[in-house]
Amino acid sequence: MPRMIRLESPGSLVHIMAHSVEEKPLFVDDQDKLEFISRFEKGLTKSGFLCYTWALMGNHYHLFLRTSEKPMSKLMRGLNGGYASYYNKRHGKHGPLFRGRFKATLCQDQHYAAELVRYINLNPLRAGMVNSLEQLKNYTWCGHGFLMGNSNALGKTFQKRAECLRRFGENEEEALKSYIDFLIQSCGGKPEIAGQLSKVEATEISGSCKGWPTVIGDPEFVTNIMNEYKNVIHRNHRKVDYPHVLETAAQKVCLEYNITLKELKKRGRNNTRAFARAAFCYQLHIQEFIPLSVIANFLGTTISPIAILVQKGADICESTFSGKSIFSRKE
Repeated sequence: MPRMIRLESPGSLVHIMAHSVEEKPLFVDDQDKLEFISRFEKGLTKSGFLCYTWALMGNHYHLFLRTSEKPMSKLMRGLNGGYASYYNKRHGKHGPLFRGRFKATLCQDQHYAAELVRYINLNPLRAGMVNSLEQLKNYTWCGHGFLMGNSNALGKTFQKRAECLRRFGENEEEALKSYIDFLIQSCGGKPEIAGQLSKVEATEISGSCKGWPTVIGDPEFVTNIMNEYKNVIHRNHRKVDYPHVLETAAQKVCLEYNITLKELKKRGRNNTRAFARAAFCYQLHIQEFIPLSVIANFLGTTISPIAILVQKGADICESTFSGKSIFSRKE
């Protein structure tokens, strides 16, 4: 199925969430969590994104960020891809760690942003990781502690506390009181966030995409965002030159693995040809969003083996291409 178009706008607020496959633990222990945070902090520096709050849960995580002029992939490829490689190596695992791509929700500022801060920060309380707001203040793996002024909180090195609290009041004292009252209102229930595009409208606009990313805000905000991207989506779908993309990718992979195009199109098992095919399929489907059916046709096979190769290609591409697209590498 074609992937959703990722809605990106420099300087916008975005809620990012990613789940592990089969709901397995995303973090086995504190060392895993610290590794994730370290990669996240480095990614923020490289991408120029700002973090307002965050939460690490058992099988997923939440990040609330303000984007920069750089694409989300600048942060997320290194974070999810790099962490998955670390996780598999440390724990002797193989295959994908995350369940598909991360989910990115574009958010309107002020009231809607405040709702998301509350929702994310109360996740540990709702999940029973802590039993009260007082315990949540000292909980290590969430942005709430630093917002409350906990000087030992992990977020002190990368969280934009003042900018986040501005959604709750004009000065720190007023903002903290308003923020705490806002949390108390929601304890025991989930805050409802309205303003998502209806299924009928989403189907009409998305066309061949068969889906649409989530946007949170009032009806006017949602409509404006959708209208802004409507023409871009259809233009992007028209301009993809599959033969050129496939041939260019094949040349680069063959050069990297020192094989011929004829060899790339032959099946292999635990050899250089097999690694090259896996890297080729992963790069095209995950990094360049080429449909499985198009890749399968190029390699002269069916969709099922291509899907398997895509899964195998994640670790291979992390070590060979450092998680980057082959089209971004300089020869």
